[in-house]
Amino acid sequence: MATDNIPEQLFLPHDQKALDGRLHFCKQDPEDIDEHGFAKPISIATTSPTFDEAIADLLEKKLIKQDGRMYSIHRVVQEATNYHDRKDLQDSFNSASKLVYEAFPKHDGSRSLYKKWNICQEYIPHGVYLRKRFEDYARSKQLKPPDAFVRLLANCGVYDKLLSFVPC
Repeated sequence: MATDNIPEQLFLPHDQKALDGRLHFCKQDPEDIDEHGFAKPISIATTSPTFDEAIADLLEKKLIKQDGRMYSIHRVVQEATNYHDRKDLQDSFNSASKLVYEAFPKHDGSRSLYKKWNICQEYIPHGVYLRKRFEDYARSKQLKPPDAFVRLLANCGVYDKLLSFVPC
């Protein structure tokens, strides 16, 4: 995802299945997850203890910076730690796509999309960054588009059309 302004809320999806795999440490306590894999609303207000430990470790090693509930990571650090091989690249991309897809507003068929612009504005840089990274790696056939990425781009495309209608 984009290296600047990574909201903590991104790691608190309602659908906890988005955290399966390499992001399992971000999951809420199993007692706070229903039988469908969704977190209870009260539980997604705070991060899990394992997430907090991971963030503390990254901050201590100066691999990330924190400003309130926003994080940033230097591009060089991200490139160096993102992946080690093709499978790792795909896993990283799949995980990031799931997180951003879950956080990004979904097009519901209504024409009043501007009401969700504040949320869109926070997450669209991550969708754009994923698209750029996909383009970089897809040419060499190192990356395949996961379903969450395709659905994210569809939603980003709907909101991108709003740019000319939303007052700055």
